[in-house]
Amino acid sequence: MKTLSIIVLALFLVSCSSKNLTRGKAAELIQPKYPRNIDWPIFTTDPKDVIKFLPTKLEEEGYVIIKEKIVEGGWRRPYIFFTDKSKSYLLETPEYDRSSGIQRVKVAEQYFSEITGVRMVKDGQKAIVEYSVINKNVTPFAQVSALKIVPTENCKAYFALYDDGWRLIDKFDPDFKGE
Repeated sequence: MKTLSIIVLALFLVSCSSKNLTRGKAAELIQPKYPRNIDWPIFTTDPKDVIKFLPTKLEEEGYVIIKEKIVEGGWRRPYIFFTDKSKSYLLETPEYDRSSGIQRVKVAEQYFSEITGVRMVKDGQKAIVEYSVINKNVTPFAQVSALKIVPTENCKAYFALYDDGWRLIDKFDPDFKGE
């Protein structure tokens, strides 16, 4: 009888603790999103983007060719051309964007690092998880983006408890009242 009581107590404790989101479970659900590319759109037909390239050495180093002469009424004519040297930084860009003169380029790579905190909210049914990522392999195109690439970044992920366990959710979920 004593053994049965211990087993029942152990099962009760395990079932209760499974409702808490652990750091391990949060990491397991976040990690599949990484590594990922940090990208930036280059507007090849926009003279304003040409101006961003001029103070850099991207043309001198052979990543791009800049057509500096801006032709009046030349909208939709490309001014920025990517060379073979830049091919490894060019990312897949939707056809609609390409037809508008937009090319997405890799600026850096982002890797999951660690869970730094788990905060349970809304009666244990929701959670906010803070974690850090590491930015590596910064590309030459980072200098024309408006992004400030730092070595380590802090991020947040939002979770909800469903009948089958914890799931990542969009922080703009109207049911999320965590902050």
